Amino acid sequence: MTDDARALARAIAASGAPVRINLACGSDVRPQWLNFDIVRQWPNSPLPCDVLWDARSNVIPLDSESVDEIVAGYLLLHVPYRHHDPLVSEMFRVLKPGGRLEVGEVDMPVAMRRWIENPYDQSARDMVFGEQGDTHGADLADYDKHCAGHSEATLRALLAKHGFTRIDRVKIHAAEVWYEMTIRAVKL
Repeated sequence: MTDDARALARAIAASGAPVRINLACGSDVRPQWLNFDIVRQWPNSPLPCDVLWDARSNVIPLDSESVDEIVAGYLLLHVPYRHHDPLVSEMFRVLKPGGRLEVGEVDMPVAMRRWIENPYDQSARDMVFGEQGDTHGADLADYDKHCAGHSEATLRALLAKHGFTRIDRVKIHAAEVWYEMTIRAVKL
């Protein structure tokens, strides 16, 4: 797996295209990106990921300073806190100087307030705790749960701690994605 990911990244770089990776891609498999996930293909995804990857390994199997852009959508949410520092450190390591990072997470204070106001709100409950049960099938139930959460302040602090700069919150989803917290940062 490690050699396969490195070979894929090197082939992309040799073609002159930017090397862009999508960590914990889920069903958001992006063409012309290297898509990493712990599951080869989620039931609602039309395509499989490119690289089977368990974020809990705390290693991104790519060369240092070999990646132009990283998207990590809802990755940290699905792994315990003990993995957050090593994973963000790895993101910094594999990015080239000037490389961009986009981290999407649930805005946990917003989700928790909504859940506290109405614990029967299924949408709020799913954002706080993850999809419980077998939404994607019994064999994938463990991957649907949420293990951790961040506020904007804690996510900014985590990225800054590992050297990221120009840390900005952006809105990329439609208004009905009420829980969105998307942060973009740069490795200088």
